[in-house]
Amino acid sequence: MSNQIVSVDINIPGIRAAIVDNDTKTVLPETEFFEEISADETLENFLEKWTTVITRVHALRETPISKFAITIPGPFDYENGVSLMHNQKKFESLYQQNVKTLLADRLGISPINIRMDNPAPRVVKAEQMAGAVKGYNNILGFTLNYGLGSARVVDGVSEDANMWNKPFKDGIAEDYIGIGWLMQRYEDFTGVRPADIADLTNMASNDDGIGQLVFNEYGENFVKFLLQYISSFNPDALLIGGHNNAWELFIDHVRDRLGDKDIKIPIVSATLGTAGTLIGAADLWS
Repeated sequence: MSNQIVSVDINIPGIRAAIVDNDTKTVLPETEFFEEISADETLENFLEKWTTVITRVHALRETPISKFAITIPGPFDYENGVSLMHNQKKFESLYQQNVKTLLADRLGISPINIRMDNPAPRVVKAEQMAGAVKGYNNILGFTLNYGLGSARVVDGVSEDANMWNKPFKDGIAEDYIGIGWLMQRYEDFTGVRPADIADLTNMASNDDGIGQLVFNEYGENFVKFLLQYISSFNPDALLIGGHNNAWELFIDHVRDRLGDKDIKIPIVSATLGTAGTLIGAADLWS
C-alpha cells in the first residue's frame, strides 16, 4: 500500500478532508469532502462535526489508515495540540483546549497518530514540492484568507513566518492585509457588506469601479508591508495562495509598484487550490 494519510484542513468557512498519497503528493480521487461550519460554534459542535467528516473520509479505505494530519489557524501550540486563539473572532470556544487529544478520543486513536500545523507553511511546502514554485529554493509565501498567513520554505524546510502580527501602519499587518480589511473597506464605500471574498470579487468585477479601487488600495497596503520586510527574507520567489479568485484584482498593482522599486522577484499564484493545504499537511509525516 502506498503511504496514505488522512489529511484535514480546518479553517473558515469549514472543514475539508481527504486521503492523500504522500508518495505521489496527490489527493486520491473521490476522497475529498467539505462541510461548512461557522467559526463561532461551541466546542462540542466543532468536535462532533469534525469527527463526522474525518470518519467519513477514513472509512473509504478497507485497510485502516493510521496517520492523520491536520491544519488549523493560529495562534496554536501545534506540537501539543492546544489552541491559543483568543479574541481573534474565530474558534473562540477552542481556547486553551487540547484539540489533538479531544479529537483523538473521538476518533478512537492515540494523539501520537495526529500531527498538526498552521495552514500557511503547509500550502507553501506543497507548492514547492508539486506546484507553482517547484524548483525555487527560498520562497516567501502568503495565504490571503480571513486573516493573513505567511510562511517560508528554505532548503526544503517549511516554517511559519508569523508575519500577521508584525507592526504595520496604526496596527498590525492582518488589520490591513487580511480579507477582513477588504470586506470592511468595500462596505465603507458602498454600504454593502459582501457575504464572502467570492462575493466581493464578483461585485468588484461588475460594479462601477469601486471594487477595483478597494483592491488597488489593498495592493498598495501589501506592497508597503512587503517593502518593510522583504530585504530580511531575500526570497527567490513570492507565492500568493488562499483566495486566489481575488488575485487578478490586485496583483498587477503589486508587480508595478515593486517594479518601480527595481524589485524583480517573481510573484507567483498558487496552483494546487484546496489540494495544496491537504498535500502539505500530509507531508508532516514525511
